[in-house]
Amino acid sequence: LFIAVVVGAVTSGALPPEASMHIAPTLAIVSLFAVFWLLLHRQIGGSVFGEIGFAYVGLILAYTVLPALAFLGAGIYEGGPLGDLLPDPAQLRDHLWRHVLFAFGVGAGYLALRGRGPEAPPTTPDRPERDARSLVVAAVAVFVLVVSLNMLSAPVENYWEHYQRYDQLPWLLRKISSLFIRMSLGLYCVLLVFLFRNYAKYKYFIPFVVAAICTYEIVYSFGARIQALIVLLQAACLYHFTVRRITMRAGVTAIAAIVLLFSVVEVVRVLDFDLTSARDALSDEGIRPAGELTSVFFPGFHLYAERAAGTLPPREWPMLFSDIISQFTWGDFTRWNPMSWYHTNYFPQADVAPFTLGPIADSAMWGGEPDLLLRGIVNGAFFALIMRWFLRHGHRWWALTIYAYCFATCILTLKYTVFLHLVLIEKNLLPVLLLILAVRVTRLSFRRSTPAPAVA
Repeated sequence: LFIAVVVGAVTSGALPPEASMHIAPTLAIVSLFAVFWLLLHRQIGGSVFGEIGFAYVGLILAYTVLPALAFLGAGIYEGGPLGDLLPDPAQLRDHLWRHVLFAFGVGAGYLALRGRGPEAPPTTPDRPERDARSLVVAAVAVFVLVVSLNMLSAPVENYWEHYQRYDQLPWLLRKISSLFIRMSLGLYCVLLVFLFRNYAKYKYFIPFVVAAICTYEIVYSFGARIQALIVLLQAACLYHFTVRRITMRAGVTAIAAIVLLFSVVEVVRVLDFDLTSARDALSDEGIRPAGELTSVFFPGFHLYAERAAGTLPPREWPMLFSDIISQFTWGDFTRWNPMSWYHTNYFPQADVAPFTLGPIADSAMWGGEPDLLLRGIVNGAFFALIMRWFLRHGHRWWALTIYAYCFATCILTLKYTVFLHLVLIEKNLLPVLLLILAVRVTRLSFRRSTPAPAVA
């Protein structure tokens, strides 16, 4: 349908002449996604919606096609960062092809190592009483952490101040607040896992919990939507594996609704939550694709332009292994962080890093297009190994938690680094999993050690 619409627009002359060179890469990545979908469906013999590789390639598609549609209709986003670079259509076309190259590498790597079915087994609680205790502990912990973080936070009045709300704290309290933030992100997933594992009991309560978490995260961050999106993806993944397989039609409908909702949220955020102005803006301009969808395109395009011009600033070789090094460092160690390097060299006046990078942008700093293809293959193979691991252990609560979290945060890989999940599992999930495991094991040990009552 998409290909037919674009071809029809071209033949009818509805698109400007300079937009014609963007059509080929746009159609190529749509076709690539369709082929990947069909091959994966045939390979596993079941629904592909719960596959982390399918979700990731779908996100690459979204982060390529929607910016491309903006170029087709209006050249570039007016007033956006890409407009300042004044790119010509040929440059935009070349970078769209880089997105296609990366998607090809991811798809090839995933299909090569995914293996054939079966799908992961349905997960059900082996001991409902343990799940009930774990659910209570997770809910109480989320509440305590949320209250504590609000007490530690400085007053915040806008979106950018949100990222600096703990900067005024002493070093130790900053580290504690960072730990609390990470634990809360992991606890959201744990909480949802135990709700969905007991879906028959909590099916009317789950939508309220999901809506409450998403609303809190958007309001607390003054309009940031990434954590709300992650929670929604976690809920979709858990529903798929614990309740009913999600069909492609239902999945596409839900995604379209999320994109529409988040685009509206962006308009409201940009206008500082002035609902009257937001309503007028929506009425005058309509709903445009969320600016988030250019967050991957812009830094990659920018750094490849710098690479072509030979003006890339110096880079230290440990930056190449930042996702490994970051497992052993604090978040404020920024010397070998590519995002901090980009912030320092190109946007030093910004209080916080205004852009993330991701594998496409990282490849511009090192080996160019061959590096990009290799990163794509490694990325796809890594996600295939995660999927294979889940197929073996998916009936266990901790395996379901890890997979649902990886599935939902695969979008962050596109915005940060290929092996980001090693850091996320270590720092966001592991402390939470150990906490819940301790609760379950301690209770079990206590029961076993209690002497039996004497028989009269």
